[in-house]
This record gives sequence, structure tokens and C-alpha cells, in this order.
Amino acid sequence: MAEILFLAPYPEIAEVAQKVCSGTNDVTIEVARMDEAVLRAQKAEQNGHHVLISRGVTSWKIRNSGVELPVIDVSIGGYDIVRAYFLAKRLGNTVGIVDVEEVISNIGSFSEAVNDLIYKYTCSNELEDISKGVRFLKEHGVDVIIGKVAMANEARRQGLKAVVISSGPDSVRRAVDEARRVNLIRKQEMKKAEQLKAILDFSYDGIIALDKEGKITVFNKTAERIADWPAEKALGKYITTVIPKAHCHKVLESGKAEIGEILEIGDSKVIANRVPIIVDEKIEGVVTTFQQLERLQKLEGKLRRQLADRGLVAKYTFSDIIGDSPAIKNAIELAKEYAGVDSTVLIQGQTGAGKEMFAHAIHNASKRKNEPFVAVNCAALPESLLESELFGYVEGAFTGARKEGKAGVFEIAHKGTLFLDEVGEMSPMLQARLLRVIEHGEVMRLGDNSIIPVDVRLIAATHRNLRKMVEQGEFREDLYYRLNVLNIKIPPLRQRDRDIIQIAYKFLNEFCAKRRKPVGKFTVEAQQILLQYPWPGNLRELRNAMERLAMRQYKKYIEASDISSVLLLDEDWDTDHEQKNRLELKVESTRDFSSKRMIELEKQIIREVLAETGGNKTEAARRLGISRTTLWRKLRC
Repeated sequence: MAEILFLAPYPEIAEVAQKVCSGTNDVTIEVARMDEAVLRAQKAEQNGHHVLISRGVTSWKIRNSGVELPVIDVSIGGYDIVRAYFLAKRLGNTVGIVDVEEVISNIGSFSEAVNDLIYKYTCSNELEDISKGVRFLKEHGVDVIIGKVAMANEARRQGLKAVVISSGPDSVRRAVDEARRVNLIRKQEMKKAEQLKAILDFSYDGIIALDKEGKITVFNKTAERIADWPAEKALGKYITTVIPKAHCHKVLESGKAEIGEILEIGDSKVIANRVPIIVDEKIEGVVTTFQQLERLQKLEGKLRRQLADRGLVAKYTFSDIIGDSPAIKNAIELAKEYAGVDSTVLIQGQTGAGKEMFAHAIHNASKRKNEPFVAVNCAALPESLLESELFGYVEGAFTGARKEGKAGVFEIAHKGTLFLDEVGEMSPMLQARLLRVIEHGEVMRLGDNSIIPVDVRLIAATHRNLRKMVEQGEFREDLYYRLNVLNIKIPPLRQRDRDIIQIAYKFLNEFCAKRRKPVGKFTVEAQQILLQYPWPGNLRELRNAMERLAMRQYKKYIEASDISSVLLLDEDWDTDHEQKNRLELKVESTRDFSSKRMIELEKQIIREVLAETGGNKTEAARRLGISRTTLWRKLRC
């Protein structure tokens, strides 16, 4: 079906249109005038037409009939008037013209050109006015009237001769070209309208637009769902009728946007943004977009889960740190205070004492809790790899570098927290680069010369005595003071008294739950061994011991012998005498030991476990719950 319908008021113009549109298939040409043309125009849209073309009074009647399709008028050109004039002069001496202003306006200059008086009457397209015009010209002695079909017919009715001003090929061609242009624009506008409709209908945001009086002009599907109002009922109503607490009048009055406001719409709480529509410096309305708080919270949870999958979220809070001993309580209170500020924190404590858990908890209690938490173990990577991990690199920075480069952890942790564990193991070169980042808040990737600003809260941890390392020239003094702004010392497990029992039960519960096994109860003797054991591997060693215990067969109560076994205090190959000596040595109260005696005790335990593993340091470290590096260091002390 052709998209353009040409309703020709008389056959002659239809013939001209056929010639003009020859070879094309986008224009349907039908002969119909006045009321018949109106009826066809009213059915045009349902028949697949999108633009109408007609002429004169017929065109005027179609346009005023309520038809919503655009109507293009075939204009009357200068050549059309000239042709009609000379035809009229053959029929009579005095020529007059009855027509609308746009046709009449050029007659004066034409009259002068042909040196002939042409009588004129400017009328509307109303038949009564046309009749009045013909009567006026007749009274002034006009013999022949020229005009469009309606004017010519009225002249003949009143006994005058008439010539129809027909439209020639140029006028028809201009009308057809204009109709095609309008149709193309219509398609473009329809495409935009459909895009806008899709955006409105499928947006997760509720969208409401108001005019300058506060009446609703746009009300999308999400707004319908949240407000529980159908759009057909909401449109045209004042916003206060549909959403009493919308407060859009403030934006209409002030012209200032309001972002992130919490509103109540129906039974829902939403986060809303209200923005004024300003045209020529005048407020013409308001657009409000909003989302349900519940949905935003779900999205936040999903994002945090995604970050967790990438290892960029802190797992622990202060509630995960178990213990009632004064030592651990003091450390927790101090850490909570530090969470409220952005200063760098240095956490000190033995391997396995829980330094990383404190770093997680500080992040989760800080204002950065919804931003990334990135942890790097500085002792786990060689210098070259640690450098690229910390600062990133660009393409071609070194052999094997990714083609697209890689962001360093400082960039990844932007706006969040970066935890540098075992910071004392950094080389002097990396210490210098780290100092620059802390001082200037900017990083430079390997192989690049551009600066990247970063906003990162730094938490560092170490088991080493950094002050002593500074004195020995092993650690930069300026970096030490940059790191040691706020300081937390995590007590070793052996100094936490009854906390050991609480934590042991926690770990045991965890592992027994995995094995679907009931949790036993420690006897007094078993508790004594747990309390008096020196725990060189701290929490990590206790966790490993409880994992081994969960795999053992025991009855309702966990005996001292069970604990001795999982602490590797009674291997089968030991003689009874050796067992007794080892057990007595290890359960002797650590509070009676001097620092030197404690070191000797740790060494003895490590040597015995090494003997049990045939000298396998990795297995010995695993059994003791410490790293291989720590095991080696303790042996060298």
C-alpha cells in the first residue's frame, strides 16, 4: 500500500499527478472532492496511508475535518494563473478572480504586466463567502471569473462564464515532493517516538513528567507499578493527586534540581531525582525519575557479591573477632576508633594472630565500606612481580606483559582500602615507590610516564619489628613514619587466656558442621592443655588443630589425650618417657617462661615436628599452622 494518498478534486489534475508520479509506487491517486474526499481521507490511515495531498477547498475541508494525517496542498503557481487568464480573455472582456489570499496576492503585479484591470475578491474557503465574492464581481461587470473548482462552479451557477485555475506539473511535483519529505520526517519522528516509548516502558526507573502547572504529561509503566495508578487515569491530573508527597512544586518554583531525595510513593520508599525543564530561561515543567530503595539495596548486594567473587570485598567485621580478654578488647576498641578516620594504620602482630581480620573489620566499619577492599601479601611475590601488582603496567612494559596492560592494586582499590600484608618484606626500591604513592596520592604504571591520581586508605601489617629494621638500615625511616600514623598491636594467642577456648569451639563447630558431626565438650584437662600450649602459629595453628580434631573419633567429651594428639604431642614412635618429657615441657605455663625460654621452646617444637615429617619443612609448617618463611625464621633466631 502506497503511503501517500493524492485526492484529486477533478480528473485533469489526477491526470497530471499520474504523469508526475509515473514509475513510482509510493503515491495512490484517486479523484474525489469536497465531502466525498473527506470520507476517503478519514479512512486513509486505516488503509495504510500516512500523508494526504489535495487542492483548494477540498484540501481545506479535509484539514478541518479532524483527520490527524498531514495534508499537503497543491499550490497555484504563477504560470497556472497566466494560463487561466488567457483562456478567460477568449470568453469575455472583463476578467475577475475569486480566491484565497495566497492566490490573490500576486494578481496586482500580473495585472500591471498585461496592462489589464483584473477585478479581485479575496475570500475564505467557505462556500458562503465564495458565493458572496462571485456576486460582488458580477455587480462590477465581470464577464468571466477565474478560480479553483468551487469558485468556477459558483460563477456558473450565477450565470457567469468561468475558467478553473488548474495546477500544472510543476505545482503537482512540488506537492508530491513535499509529501515525500513530510513522510520521511514522520518516519524519523515515529522512530524517535518508539525509541522514547521503549525507554520509558522498559526503564527500571519510574519516570514522571509534569507541565508548568504541575499536571502529569508522562507516566511510564514503572511509575504505574510503584504508584499503583494506571497511566490513563494519572495523565492530566495534578501530581499531588496521584503522589501527595512528591514535592515537585519546590522545583517548579526554584528551578533547581533535587538529586537523591527519599520519597514515599504508594507503599514504597524511593530515591528520586527531580530536574526542571527550562526553555528560553523559563521553567516549563519537571521530570522526576525514581527507583525503589529495596531494588537499589538488592543491586548493591549483587555488586558486593560480584566484588566478593573478585576478592575485592572485606569479609570480616568486628563481630567476627572473638574474645573477651583485656588484650583483644583493647585492640578492638582502638581499631574501631581508627575506622572512623582515613589515616594510615600499621597493624603489628605475630604470624597467624589475626592481622588481616582486623584490616577487614576496619574497612567494613569505615565510610569506605561500600568501596573495594584489596589485599596483597608482600612476602608472597618476588620483587618484579610485586612491583607490577602494586603499580600496574602498560603494553610492552616488559616481556610477557599483557597486550592491553594491567591496572595495579592502587588503581583497583581507588576510593576503597588497600591492605599490604607483610610490608616489612618489601625491597628498598619498592619501599621508595610506595612512599611516593602515600605522599602524593598518585601512581605511575610500569613503562608509562603518565600520572594516575588515586584515593586509597592504606592499612599495612607486619610481624617484624620495623623500628629495629630502621635502626639496622633494612627499612626506610621516612616510610616507617608514613605507615605508623595509627598503630595497633594484636596480642598473640597465648596471651589471650580464655579466648583460646571460645575460638577453639568456634573452629570446631565450623569443621564438625561440615562433617555433620556433633561437637564434643572439652574436659577441664583438655582445656588446660589448650590454655598452656604456647601456640607459636597462633590462630592459624589453633584452626588446623581443630580441623584435625573434627576428623577424630571421640565421645561426648574431648579428653586431654585427644588434644595432645592433634597438637602432635604424642606420636606413636615416641617412648612413654619421651612423651612425658615433651608433654611436660609444652604444657608448662608459658607465663613462667622468659622471652629467651619461649624462643627455645618454639625451636624445640619445630625440630620435633621436622623430625616427624622427615625434614619436610612445608609439611612441618602446615602442621604447625605457620608459613614456611616463618618456620625458617624461627629456626634461625
